[in-house]
Amino acid sequence: MPALSRPPRYLVRRHRLQAGYSLVEFSAVAIPLLMAGLGSIELAHWFFVKQAVSLALLEAARAGITQHADPQAMEAAFEKALLPLHPASQGQSAEQKLQSALRKRTQAVDGPPWRIEVLQPGPAAFADFGGTRLPISARHGLAAIDNHYQAEQHQRHLELGRPQGRGPASGLDIYEANTLALRLTYLHEPALPGLKGLIRQLVSGMDSYSARAMSRAGYLPMRQEIRLTMQTHALQWPASASGKISGRAVSAPPAAPTTEPCTGIWCLRTGGQAPGTDASATAPQGGAPGSPDTAGPPHGYESPAPGSTPQAGPQPDASGDATTPQAGNPECGVTLCCLP
Repeated sequence: MPALSRPPRYLVRRHRLQAGYSLVEFSAVAIPLLMAGLGSIELAHWFFVKQAVSLALLEAARAGITQHADPQAMEAAFEKALLPLHPASQGQSAEQKLQSALRKRTQAVDGPPWRIEVLQPGPAAFADFGGTRLPISARHGLAAIDNHYQAEQHQRHLELGRPQGRGPASGLDIYEANTLALRLTYLHEPALPGLKGLIRQLVSGMDSYSARAMSRAGYLPMRQEIRLTMQTHALQWPASASGKISGRAVSAPPAAPTTEPCTGIWCLRTGGQAPGTDASATAPQGGAPGSPDTAGPPHGYESPAPGSTPQAGPQPDASGDATTPQAGNPECGVTLCCLP
């Protein structure tokens, strides 16, 4: 057999020029695939945290509507619901890991590790519908929005000349004033290295809470809102000392509106005429029956004569207890009248 001849010189030169092309091609394909895989991991982590935070916000709102919109109750319920994000490990409980993570974020952003803004009811809603005549209000020394008999309250506001029953300061009606609206800003820490540095470059020179968290610590803010109907009387609590619950400011209790003296057969009752009631002293719908701060069940109702103007009925005394059977009835002086 003839000996194998050497390949031509141009083929040898071409082989040498193509050396390393496979490595370049592999790198050009592998890097985007690797980035896509890492991005999928980060995206899955984001959605997992978002789902857990959504449930935690729901728990905070539930605590708020059942405990008079107490910021401490909402804060405790929210952080308790965050425990699934920090599972217990050997030698450290879930509560310890959660508190450690919150302290780390507080130091990193120089502020609260998360924030819930109380959008509703705000100071304007308390100015329109708040009062201090409910027993729960006297107990805490805070203005309260009555949660009982909201339909009757709405009718009264219509008769007082409020367009659509809306308050002049807030623009809300009694139903909206008895709705708890929360806005959460939760700071998400990326799981992949390098993303924090990239996020820091996206925002600079801004003083807002979210922008500060992004520029200082590289956290991504999650924003969510929720609205639930109040099941108890909303109180005008002072601002949270931790700064985690914000958006509520305490102001002087609104003055009780006065009413004209009641005259006519529809004002007959035992015990004499009492001063006018607060605009929020009528009890709204949705209150928890049997709660210690609820008024007694309505009784003795009769419809007013056509064209007559209903007037305020007896009010509770300074201790919050009704002095007459009709005094605990929020319907008196609203749209119906109570006879002895």
